[in-house]
Amino acid sequence: MLSRHAGPGDALLIVHHLLSEYRRRPRVVMKALLQFDPCIDIAANRVPNVFVTPGGAADAVGGLAEGLGPDEALLIFPEGGNFSPERRRRAIRRLARMRRADEATRAAAMRNVMPPRPGGVLAALDSAPSADVVFVAHCGLDHMATAGDIWRRVPLTSPVQARWWRVPAEDVPRDRDARVSWLYENWERADAWISAQRAPAPK
Repeated sequence: MLSRHAGPGDALLIVHHLLSEYRRRPRVVMKALLQFDPCIDIAANRVPNVFVTPGGAADAVGGLAEGLGPDEALLIFPEGGNFSPERRRRAIRRLARMRRADEATRAAAMRNVMPPRPGGVLAALDSAPSADVVFVAHCGLDHMATAGDIWRRVPLTSPVQARWWRVPAEDVPRDRDARVSWLYENWERADAWISAQRAPAPK
């Protein structure tokens, strides 16, 4: 499962749906900094999850994806962090500095998401080639950027909208460059859906 990331609230809701609605045991890719929270550190390290540091995600994610069973799901947030306008701008500048002009151009055209970082996604696809891929776009959780925001805003009083779509394993490209382009195509689809939900209703 590849989801946009708008704060810790989306991870909690997706994991809840995986457990309660789909009876899937989640394996979650999380930032290493989250281990400073004692509850997350104790609970998440007792089940198959992985905590990653910047630049070191690919091997860890690949290892987590190995042996993924039919009653399990791997959840990863390809943006690498919670969305914010400033983080989005920094990510686009980073692509430009790396001379990845096509990706920088495509990222600049997406207003609601940050450009996906393909390393962890590619590692997961290589380690679990028979797994289908589910993309998750959502809106309504952008105001829940910190754990404190969650405590202040739960129970939710405004609706959360989400759109999930599945790509069968046989339809996932095999070539690395094609996979990166495919990832961007689906991220652009997520961005367009979010824009449509936020557009004012016609009078």
